[in-house]
Amino acid sequence: MMHIFSSITSTQNSNLDDGAFVPKGIDKACPRATWPATGKKRASVPITEEQVRGIFHRYDTNRDGLLSKQELKNAFSSLGSRMPGVRAWLALQHADVNGDGYINEAEFDKLVKYTLKRGYKFN
Repeated sequence: MMHIFSSITSTQNSNLDDGAFVPKGIDKACPRATWPATGKKRASVPITEEQVRGIFHRYDTNRDGLLSKQELKNAFSSLGSRMPGVRAWLALQHADVNGDGYINEAEFDKLVKYTLKRGYKFN
């Protein structure tokens, strides 16, 4: 396999004119995609309180009026959290006043405010 990578000549390596680093063994003349693929930037819109409430209500999958850690994890995942399990645990620590491991209606406002402070946005 090493002989494949060593077969790239210096003339092939000089085809790159933008000065970007390309790992050894990659054809530098090969066009690379830009992100996003359209080349256009999309605007990020901050999530509203109504949207946050709707998302949490949607992820109350058993419709018992309580949000479990798993339901919170799923909701934070849909919001784009990089670590939804950690975010769900932190949300429970912040908003679960009675310590039962669930977010009830009385604690719901505190959860929504906590989530809004995190600055989630829709793209």
